[in-house]
Amino acid sequence: MDVVVRRRGESLKSIVLGGVPIHLLVRSEGLESMIVEMPPGAGIPKVYSHEGEEVRIVLEGELEVEVSGERYLLKEGDTMWFRSEQPHAIRNPGTRKAVYFSVNIPPSLSW
Repeated sequence: MDVVVRRRGESLKSIVLGGVPIHLLVRSEGLESMIVEMPPGAGIPKVYSHEGEEVRIVLEGELEVEVSGERYLLKEGDTMWFRSEQPHAIRNPGTRKAVYFSVNIPPSLSW
């Protein structure tokens, strides 16, 4: 049995996408999980789609997630799931940093 423990503040790798730090926590053949820290007003710079599914849990602040043209406002403690083949975008409409935990099945980012 394989086990991975990642402590608070630790990450396997980090990238910055459109000014948004993304910290890879765990990556396997079947999934990747990450913590994303989105400054106020920031967002992932384009609408995109890819194979699979995503789950997001808002840990701090709020997020506006657009999926297939429909906008959803998520606040602390909210969870969202959707099929990633749908065009989607995300931004922080708030005045403070937003932090969310995300799982992509299968992995979709190039690290």
